[in-house]
Amino acid sequence: MRLVDFKLSLADLKSDFNTFFESKNKLLPISSIKKTSQNIVLISSTTDKPLTLGQLKKLLSSFSDERLVVSVASENQTHLIFGYRLTQVQIIFS
Repeated sequence: MRLVDFKLSLADLKSDFNTFFESKNKLLPISSIKKTSQNIVLISSTTDKPLTLGQLKKLLSSFSDERLVVSVASENQTHLIFGYRLTQVQIIFS
């Protein structure tokens, strides 16, 4: 998913959702982000506290190249984000 589409899809969601990535039926907290030359990478960690969606949106707002692809790094692999689902308190990227 491109950054522009990612930001638009998150714009109207509640900012207090905790952010997670689902991998192999496990929820991994999204704890930080980094920019590479072609990607925005959401970093998941089993030990860190998850970012809230509000924190994630604030971090994403600092990137101006809307064509960057959003992906997730977990367990030494990078995965493209194709969508997400919501629970009462979480947003889960997949």
